[in-house]
Amino acid sequence: MEISFKKMLPLYGKWKASENGNMVSFLSPDGEDSSHGLLLLGRSVEDGIIECAINFPNADANCGAFIIFRANGQESFYGAGLGGWENAYTLIEGHHLSPTRLASAGNITNIESDREYKIRITLDGQRVQVYTDDVKVIDYNRLLSSSGTGIGLFTFKGSLQVSFGPLIINDRRPNAFVAMQFSQPYNDVYSDAIRPLVEEIGYEVVRVDEISQPGIILNDIWSQLTEASVVIAEVTEANPNVYYEIGVAHALNKPTVLLAQKGTKLPFDLGPHRCIFYENTIAGRARLLDSLRSSLSAVLGISTSR
Repeated sequence: MEISFKKMLPLYGKWKASENGNMVSFLSPDGEDSSHGLLLLGRSVEDGIIECAINFPNADANCGAFIIFRANGQESFYGAGLGGWENAYTLIEGHHLSPTRLASAGNITNIESDREYKIRITLDGQRVQVYTDDVKVIDYNRLLSSSGTGIGLFTFKGSLQVSFGPLIINDRRPNAFVAMQFSQPYNDVYSDAIRPLVEEIGYEVVRVDEISQPGIILNDIWSQLTEASVVIAEVTEANPNVYYEIGVAHALNKPTVLLAQKGTKLPFDLGPHRCIFYENTIAGRARLLDSLRSSLSAVLGISTSR
């Protein structure tokens, strides 16, 4: 979907949308690098693809222009684009007008004036991949969990003039990774409660045994966990694979919801974590649905009501 800049909200700097709304330009007032530029758009995306062209009429060592995503207003956001310090391509984390570099590639002297660079940002959970003209320049998998889903644009104050657009977003459903023993009665809990609820709130369910590719190994599991927005783990059985996946989720600071049948004694390291204890009956699974809905609403910061 192509986004119109006619309904943009400029917060800092001078911005001017084109007549048809598919382009926007940042112009420092009177040619002075007095402030970073920041604008937000009335659209949001959690997981998906963001594409936008960027052009510096006069590129130099001070330029920097970024598409921002996972924004919580101006309080916090991420951004990816051209320039930034001495780099050609940079991933940033921003708070208000203070950006911090997370990853970078290339040297800024390679950025050419009056050339259109096509930036593509692919978002999957904590993983972000940045492409410039279809070449991957950044692959970063340690984005912190964020309640923000807003998008917009950000420029360094040394960028006296920048043009952006068209801006296209392609939303896709975020992932929920399910860690559990693949046997009865847990398969029934999965099919009767976990899977339908996850799909109901608009998330894609990922369970290792359902991935249609051969030879699932640790790297694949790590990748799926990295790209997930939340982890749901059934821990009734002392399953080492499930414990490993929970450990990876905690190392990634991933929102995690634990489930276990009533009477289960959790291992010491999981004891302090909140766990939904349920009865494995038809009525118990109905109550599990309600408890899981409330927990997902809390950890994801979204409404999961019917």
